[in-house]
Amino acid sequence: MGVFVASDFPSVGTRARKVAAGEIVSIARGLWSDDVNRDPTDVVRDNWMTIVGKMLPGAVISDRSGFALRPIGGELYVSHARGSKLVLPGLIVYPDGRSDNHRPDDVPLDPNGRLFGSSPARALVDNAEKRGRPGSVQRRLTREELHDHVVKIVTTYTPRQVENMLAIVDRDANKVAAESVRVFVDAARGNTIVKTSSRAMNAAQRGETYDQARVALFRQVAADLQRLHPVQRFVADQRRAQMVPFYEAYFSNYIEGSTLTIDEAERVVFLDADVGKPEDAHDIRSTWVIVSDVAEMSRRPADADEFMDALRDRHRVMMAAHPQKHPGEWKTQRNQAGATVFVDPGHVVGTLRAGWEEGQILTDPFQRAVYTMFLVSEVHPFIDGNGRSARVAMNAELVPAGMHRIVIPTVLRNDYMSGLSRATAGNGPDGLHTVLAFAQDWVARGEFPDLETGDRYVRATNALYDAGVADREGIHLKLLKFGELFELDDIPYPSATTPEPQPSFLDAAVAAGAGSDGT
Repeated sequence: MGVFVASDFPSVGTRARKVAAGEIVSIARGLWSDDVNRDPTDVVRDNWMTIVGKMLPGAVISDRSGFALRPIGGELYVSHARGSKLVLPGLIVYPDGRSDNHRPDDVPLDPNGRLFGSSPARALVDNAEKRGRPGSVQRRLTREELHDHVVKIVTTYTPRQVENMLAIVDRDANKVAAESVRVFVDAARGNTIVKTSSRAMNAAQRGETYDQARVALFRQVAADLQRLHPVQRFVADQRRAQMVPFYEAYFSNYIEGSTLTIDEAERVVFLDADVGKPEDAHDIRSTWVIVSDVAEMSRRPADADEFMDALRDRHRVMMAAHPQKHPGEWKTQRNQAGATVFVDPGHVVGTLRAGWEEGQILTDPFQRAVYTMFLVSEVHPFIDGNGRSARVAMNAELVPAGMHRIVIPTVLRNDYMSGLSRATAGNGPDGLHTVLAFAQDWVARGEFPDLETGDRYVRATNALYDAGVADREGIHLKLLKFGELFELDDIPYPSATTPEPQPSFLDAAVAAGAGSDGT
């Protein structure tokens, strides 16, 4: 597919014949495309860089577009001699009318030299300087938006890179703008205080820098969850749900690689038996201690500090048998799963605080449960134990509301991980919301008055099948009708009840010494 301007044709007649023959179609004044059946807005969205380079040759993406170097909200700001805006389907380009638009550190964005991007230093200068007449178009970032970008630069660039950038600002900016940028950089380093409504700058001045990209993701996930239909499944009969915490503890550990069979887990938790697997035994016992404590699971944090205190208190109990994992302490080294690198250790506290604040728009307990689980999982605040911590935090949003807990049976592991991965990649929380709602429905329909009945229920619904085996054999988690369990005859354990543990979501992190707990 190609996009063309008038100079791409040898003559006006040639262009007219191509239009008449249906080979090209006009998508804007002075712009044509040979993708004649496609929506012009889609053509511009996919080819905006080529189009701007052809229609405004030599333009430099600048001002409020100078950091992102791409259109945002259907707008792009450039430095170019053209005096009027360029209106395209789905995109408006605003030139500044300046002919002296090039600087030595401009970054070429296409091999033909028709479009350039601002360097970070130029973006700082363009947005810090006050020049030109005030107009209806706000070409430059607000002071708070600029503060956000300064913090991002200070926290992601090396000190030498920042100093080199400041030297360019001193060279190119007027004195007032250059001094302002230096003040902002000092504030982002925690060396001085500026009054601002920028969350990033205020966090930096508290010594709590945060992952801005992750917080933007949390904001979007919270907004998306708010649009989904509320899920409300209240516990009507506490007797039927009495043993749910045991199965919550069992599956939350098994999904992370525990080798305990369900019989062994029951003996460990209720008989304090030695089954020859001390670490697995401790893990399920400590998880049980937390999730079976109604007071702990009903702990409602009033603010981000109380939320983080609860996370660390539970982790301290959960990981007590693993001193090398620093129970109750934030991680001090990066952890990752495959290509996903979790939040930098230096940004954990700030990101949890900002993420908790973003989640306050949610009032529905189920939506809050999904969001909280994703928040903890995405930050990955501990060396190990992050998956279990995230799921405990998730159910701590449901228990106080009198709602059924969410338990992820082994057979649902792949669906659960897929939902998490999609949300992490920015594809929305819909899949995660769906699988968690299904898992909660499975709990709500269950019979858990005692271990014998609970074991019968998990076997009858295929909950114990290894996810990989289940996928290969087309086995799915069943949802039984109320009372149906007692109508079933013999329910044998599936052959895949105790397979070899499957690789956890954080195999790559384990190899790097970053922990074994997934999600």
